[in-house]
Amino acid sequence: MPEYYAHTGSDLEDVSTWQTLSEHANEVARRAEAFAEKFDMGTWGRTLGLLHDAGKASAGFQKRLEGGKPVDHSTAGAKIAIERYATCGQFMAYALCGHHGGMANGMNWSECSGSQKVSLRTPLKDRLANAIDPYDAFFDLAEAGEISLPDLAQLGAPMRYGRTFEGTGSKVFSTFVLEHFLYSALVDSDYLDTERFMTPEAAEAREARDLASMEELLAKLEAHMSELMGSAKETPVNRVRRSVYEECLGASMLPCGLYTMTVPTGGGKTLSSMAFGLRHAVEHGLDRVIVAIPFTSIVEQTAGTLKTIFGSENVLEHHSNYDFSDLGDEEKAKQRLAVQNWDAPIVVTTNVQLFESLFSNKPGKSRKVHNMAKSVIILDEAQTLPDSLLKPSLAMLEELVAGYESSVVLCTATQPALEGLWPFGAEPCEIVRRRDLFDEAFGGRVAYESLGAIEKADLAERIVDCHEVLCVVGTRALARTIYDDVVTRAVERGELSDAKHAYDEGFFHLSAFMIPAHRSAMLERIRKRLDDKQRCVVVSTQLVEAGVDVDFPEVYRELAGLDSVVQAAGRCNREGRLIDGGMVHVFECAVDGERQKTGAWLEKMKSIARDVIRENDGKVDESLIPAFFSTRYGTEDLDAKHIFQKLTSKDLIAAGFKTMPFEQCALDYRIIEDDSVPVFVPWGEEGRTLLKELLASENPAGMAMRLQRFSVSVPVWKIDEYKKTGAVEELEPFLILRDDGCRSFYREDVGLVAVGEEVLELLSC
Repeated sequence: MPEYYAHTGSDLEDVSTWQTLSEHANEVARRAEAFAEKFDMGTWGRTLGLLHDAGKASAGFQKRLEGGKPVDHSTAGAKIAIERYATCGQFMAYALCGHHGGMANGMNWSECSGSQKVSLRTPLKDRLANAIDPYDAFFDLAEAGEISLPDLAQLGAPMRYGRTFEGTGSKVFSTFVLEHFLYSALVDSDYLDTERFMTPEAAEAREARDLASMEELLAKLEAHMSELMGSAKETPVNRVRRSVYEECLGASMLPCGLYTMTVPTGGGKTLSSMAFGLRHAVEHGLDRVIVAIPFTSIVEQTAGTLKTIFGSENVLEHHSNYDFSDLGDEEKAKQRLAVQNWDAPIVVTTNVQLFESLFSNKPGKSRKVHNMAKSVIILDEAQTLPDSLLKPSLAMLEELVAGYESSVVLCTATQPALEGLWPFGAEPCEIVRRRDLFDEAFGGRVAYESLGAIEKADLAERIVDCHEVLCVVGTRALARTIYDDVVTRAVERGELSDAKHAYDEGFFHLSAFMIPAHRSAMLERIRKRLDDKQRCVVVSTQLVEAGVDVDFPEVYRELAGLDSVVQAAGRCNREGRLIDGGMVHVFECAVDGERQKTGAWLEKMKSIARDVIRENDGKVDESLIPAFFSTRYGTEDLDAKHIFQKLTSKDLIAAGFKTMPFEQCALDYRIIEDDSVPVFVPWGEEGRTLLKELLASENPAGMAMRLQRFSVSVPVWKIDEYKKTGAVEELEPFLILRDDGCRSFYREDVGLVAVGEEVLELLSC
């Protein structure tokens, strides 16, 4: 029997260096079985691994390896699965057909829902109907014993009725989630074995990592906390932190489940929640702790804290916008290997990465999903889950707990009012029950003042009058406008000598138009000036308000959702050191007496907040949070894209899994609606060093994780403007902000600037 190959080797002329199809199929099957075994679907994982490249057993694909035209090698496995396993095979077919380019819808969405939306990928129905190269040789491999497929009886049903909630809807939703976990097990196994063969040095480096066990990590944290608490002064705030920590350790012994952790800002949530996660993992044999955070600024801060305690090798920081999942050709396999699979004991990531991966149909985003099984998932600042996606998001959390032996903790100072909103009836358990110490420590920490509408000019004048102040507004444009006005006034008053380098004299701007590494450096400057009681005036977007460790005596916060207002207040008198407390001024910007309008979402939140404050006699109060959320959730469509409705329709099962909407749900589930593109900025010495490495690299995409701290997300519609001016250049798959020695589109004080605002200077160090 002739030999069939899966990948070419180091010598294109010597087939003895190539990887055989049977070796690749069996190795992928072995890995996928191990991954899927964590959720009791090992045989399914093995079957997917054996079938995924069945189409490579064709003359067309073998010619492709020698430089011929591209060949569809994914559909053959799906056809075999359906022929051999009937309905179960239909369920497998989505993952098999989509293991390179992504899972498609079962059919054109208009056929099964009346929708006019057009699929981007060829629907599974059409893929299966299309003619492909003969793959009879795959059966020859099976007959020769090189590939051994299980029979139908060994598979079992794809729905695990005994491990999910009652009701048809939950069982249908479970099949959707199960497909994603199986797909993840397959694509990660495929990538890992391809890496092992094509870039053995990378595979060896991966295997050589000396990662600590959960027990070792818990011991490190307990030692750190013992030292921290032993040296802490006996203050009301420190008594709260000790109490919260002890309650988290006690609650960690409870069964795997869904939990809330409601602690005021400054109460030590980060380390106490990690204590719960690690001890809970040790107690229940879980594999990792995943911390999901809404803003990259907090990801950076949290990851930095945890790396100091546990060692950088044990903490994966992942908030990259780089996604190479569309690279489907064999020639670009090395680029696809760069996408991270979260194989680390502690992962610190964003809500976007966590949730969009769970709903994604793309291999690059999906390969990490199987590693969410048997994990502790801590959702920091849980109130930031988008309302329009709340129902499918909550259903996903319920399913992670019910079907994948994970525990989920919703951790925040402003717990959203979710009672009665859990789609399948979950009732989370609160971890921190002792609350008598909170009033003593935090009750008089800040006072709120409602300013109503205030002219922008008057606001800028107020801010310039302050020695230490933080001003938080809702949009990047407004933050930049106010900052520029504040700096101009400071220069006019003789309090600032150089507007371009205002940060050297205590005037700072923070926004997402600054790369993460730049923001981190600015925050360190800010903290240093605050510690030294030097002039420190900061104008920022909301990225600074939730979880960022800064402590101002005075905060101005533009009216927004009351949860955001209270979160901003957490940056005021954070340590409770001010005898008379801090002051939080809540305002709305006006020009010539007219309130300035913002986006529709922010305007809606402002309106609800105004109504709730009005009913409280015009007073802003943290006790208004439940009323705010109750009104907010009562007026919002919590399944605005109808994702949950689609995924609980019994018609999906009645149709024998032929109408599953994987692509449609992935397109609809977008936490950040605005499309943006990451642009690498070679800022500072480290950035320029990375640029040199990038330009010299044979595998640029392999640097994606390192480049994320030096990248800024730019709206798609703005990219063309930068390209026309020559501000960016392409190095597949990256865009790089250029520095031609004359013009700079990135400023040290405000970050990326618009076309027309560029300055004639080099990028600063």
